Amino acid sequence: MRRSILISTASLVMVFSNCIEATSSLPNRLDVRQVGDDPAGCLPANYTHAIELDRAFVVEESHKENQSPSRWTMERMPGAKPHVLQPGECVVFHGTLSGYQQAGELTWQEGESYVFVLERVDDSKIKGRLNYVGAFCVMRTPDHRLLFLPYVDHPDGTTTYPPCGRRIGGPPASDGITPPAFH
Repeated sequence: MRRSILISTASLVMVFSNCIEATSSLPNRLDVRQVGDDPAGCLPANYTHAIELDRAFVVEESHKENQSPSRWTMERMPGAKPHVLQPGECVVFHGTLSGYQQAGELTWQEGESYVFVLERVDDSKIKGRLNYVGAFCVMRTPDHRLLFLPYVDHPDGTTTYPPCGRRIGGPPASDGITPPAFH
């Protein structure tokens, strides 16, 4: 039996990360871009502060019942100084940062969706949520190149869905497609 699942980007993170603060239910926005042949999670350029990065990860949005999602993680090693990420700067999937180690592996699947998460060090100078979250899907071009296309959430509650996307957030914005729901 198939069942339809409609969940927001924030819900995806709550399900997969196990690290959302108890006092906050929604993550900060993270822009997803393509850097070379890889996806990257980027702080929006209009943010007013830098963050000290504790951990980054990408997780597959597994809509298959009884299947654990695949995951890649870049985590700060004990005692290492955190990398300071400025507004507009990115963490690239499989990129390297001094003092961070990587674990896990993902195999990109055409038409599937993924969530990119950056977690900042718990810094009392910055009030608010620790997580910065963005979603994207994978599309293959006619020349077999993979594209990582972002879901874009808007303040009015709508989402711009990429052509390879499935409905995971709000109602479709007028500038994107009307995607099918996950089955």
